[in-house]
Amino acid sequence: MTLLDLFDATRRDRFKRLAVGDVSYEALHTGTLRSAALLTERGVRRGDRVAIYCENRIGFVYAYLALLRLGAVVIPVNVLYRAAELDHVLRDARVRLVVASAETREHLPVIGMMLDASEIEARASDATAAAAELGAPPGPDDVAAILYTSGTTGRSKGAMLTHGNFAVTAMQLVTAWRWQETDTLAIALPLFHTHGLSAALNGTLTAGGRLLLQPRFDAAAMLDILRRDDVTMFFGVPTMYVRLLEALGDGVPPSLRLCVSGSAALAADVHDAFRARFGIQILERYGATEFGFALTNRYGGPRVAGSVGVPFPGTRVRIADRATRADVAPGDVGELFVNGPNVFAGYWEMPEATAAAFVSDDAGTRWYASGDLALYDETERVYRIVGRSKELIISGGFNIYPREIEIEIDRHPGVVASAVIGIPDAARGELPVAFIETNDTVDTDALLAGLRERLASFKIPRSVTVVDALPRNAMGKIEKQKLRA
Repeated sequence: MTLLDLFDATRRDRFKRLAVGDVSYEALHTGTLRSAALLTERGVRRGDRVAIYCENRIGFVYAYLALLRLGAVVIPVNVLYRAAELDHVLRDARVRLVVASAETREHLPVIGMMLDASEIEARASDATAAAAELGAPPGPDDVAAILYTSGTTGRSKGAMLTHGNFAVTAMQLVTAWRWQETDTLAIALPLFHTHGLSAALNGTLTAGGRLLLQPRFDAAAMLDILRRDDVTMFFGVPTMYVRLLEALGDGVPPSLRLCVSGSAALAADVHDAFRARFGIQILERYGATEFGFALTNRYGGPRVAGSVGVPFPGTRVRIADRATRADVAPGDVGELFVNGPNVFAGYWEMPEATAAAFVSDDAGTRWYASGDLALYDETERVYRIVGRSKELIISGGFNIYPREIEIEIDRHPGVVASAVIGIPDAARGELPVAFIETNDTVDTDALLAGLRERLASFKIPRSVTVVDALPRNAMGKIEKQKLRA
């Protein structure tokens, strides 16, 4: 099956019910077909890569669904990306068109390749507009989207997710979390991220529920939404749960069926405090761009703080020594490997990186090597993520690759070399900080100002420390563990 098969089945059953905000399943489908006609007029054809670079809004949803119907490939782009990141993604994917907005269009290198999201919304709501004439529907193995994710070297890589990958992931979530058509999910998670796109949007349209989509997270405003009688679920990152606790104060908590946290580790004290104040245990899960979601705390419990539970239905995991490929004993730490129909097809036009991302066991089964270190807790019967073998920093649910920041820092006059590491932060999981070696006096304020013009705000180092010399080993490699110490 494909994701569109799931959506069509839901639409037939829920035609008049609300799907996204105040848009019904019927209106969403007809608006999608009108949007597809507009995209076709702009030259979009099957297999073309089209970027969506705008904030959460119904225009994003229409564009996404229309591109899936046309058999085009969706490239969701972080709205905080600026010149350096945008240029890489648009060039690497050879994007034909960018769906942008008034808030993001000024950052596009070529405005002529833009279609405004408001134009899509206008076409979708125009009852006189013609619907697109669709060709053969995409198959399970056709690429639905390319989500750019940071690796351990170089620029970000495009992970190719197929229509089949998305369908499996959506069914896994609906099954494991007992998602019902009576559920209303409220989120401020960005749709350019797999948490918002694959979990919240795809999951809602598969379950037949309703999605309340907020353009950005404001704790007080979100609390008001969560107190509505019809809202039953909330998905967020750890930072959001910290802010909700702060905003609640002595107020009356909302009554919810399910709260899910992911994209970064949730501190045990936040888990316990939320349970005490909101009367519900947060359900933690573990996922990645390359496979959607692999592990989840059990819906029926127990939900163990600091753990990521058990495998989703249809997904297998193992913890092994990458060098020997031998499974480690329960309680021992090893690398987490994932296998299942939710695992991505590979990295866009990077066969070597794709090959390096997988290992085969003695039976010939291919496993995705997550790079995350984990253990199996035999007492609690849950998996725990204990660290990362990669240098990836995860801050507030966003992936930050240090080398990408270092490249930009090294461009600044007077900087000889730089090193960026992540430091623990209770609210965001980690924060990036920078160390620089100079041959002259460097104005760190000017350095940071320059970075803000080139990089997304969440990648900007929270501090810059000037050192006489960065610590290096005999081979000249910077020893980041000494900087962390």
